[in-house]
Amino acid sequence: MKAVFFLILVFSLFSPRVCDAQAQNPLEDDLPTRKVDRKVKENKPSNFPKEKKVWYIYVKDGRKVLYGNPCAIQVTHNMGFEYGLDHRPEPGFRPWWGRFKANTATKAMLFFTKGPWWKATVNKRLKGCALSSGDRRG
Repeated sequence: MKAVFFLILVFSLFSPRVCDAQAQNPLEDDLPTRKVDRKVKENKPSNFPKEKKVWYIYVKDGRKVLYGNPCAIQVTHNMGFEYGLDHRPEPGFRPWWGRFKANTATKAMLFFTKGPWWKATVNKRLKGCALSSGDRRG
């Protein structure tokens, strides 16, 4: 009787630990490993992945921009911008002068970072996205 009680006691003490050891915690997979060298600082900004800032080009209607197409969004994000619809007078509505300044700044940034033919490149890639997904433009 004492042996059975002892086995039940040992089993009840170790069974939750066995279950915890078998379950995988996805958070632990994402955490970095421990430091090997004490001189290396882990929480430096250079150790984190760079977040790419997305600029916006505001358009009045979204007929030619394939708004909502995942392929088109990926193409424009790879170039560093995204098309934004600006067609109604709402509380967040930009007047034409604000839209002009934002678009000019974004297009100048694209001109200097992606080259003078960035618009032709985007249109060519968007045409490929439209053909592959079956969307019609314009």
